[in-house]
Amino acid sequence: MNTVKSLLLVSLFALGACNQSSKQDTALTLFNNYHTAIKKNGDKWLYTTDTVKQWFDEKSGKPILQIKGAPSSGKWKQWDQEMHSTSYFDSLWFDADENAVKGHFYENNDFYDLIGKGPTKTLCTYWLNTDNKIYEILIYWIPEVNTTTGEHLKPIQEWAMKNDSLEIQTLYPNGRIVPSGENAKRWRILIEKYKAAAGSN
Repeated sequence: MNTVKSLLLVSLFALGACNQSSKQDTALTLFNNYHTAIKKNGDKWLYTTDTVKQWFDEKSGKPILQIKGAPSSGKWKQWDQEMHSTSYFDSLWFDADENAVKGHFYENNDFYDLIGKGPTKTLCTYWLNTDNKIYEILIYWIPEVNTTTGEHLKPIQEWAMKNDSLEIQTLYPNGRIVPSGENAKRWRILIEKYKAAAGSN
């Protein structure tokens, strides 16, 4: 009898492990398809609910809503295209307790290179509903491995306030970047002027 019970327990454990492995494979495949769709301008909504809630740094307060079919200004997209933004995950795993795909996400672009900033590293969490659709996202900026854009821009901002104050106030009001393709081009010119002036001193 004990032998039968032992065999039954082993079988149930093996079945549970198999189901867990299958769920993990399904979740990771879903996420890879979702991420590929975003990078290649495909239909990401095939892998999400019609409304996706997104938070930055902590899952509290009012989220940003991504709504299927809603118009988008695309200003950050224009910025990313002009600055040749690239991104990748260096690790990806499935958290069974949260039913979520998690990964360390890196982003780099020409702007970071121009101001001497390394790639940004974040911990991203994508929660799945019972239909294996992404419905919530949290992007956590990891402070101990990142430097801020502001600290790299500080000397450029100080120089520009003395030499091109109207331009820096237009591009960087209240310490915030105003994204657009045109502004990305103007930032390039401004930083090149700053570097030329710094090199001549």
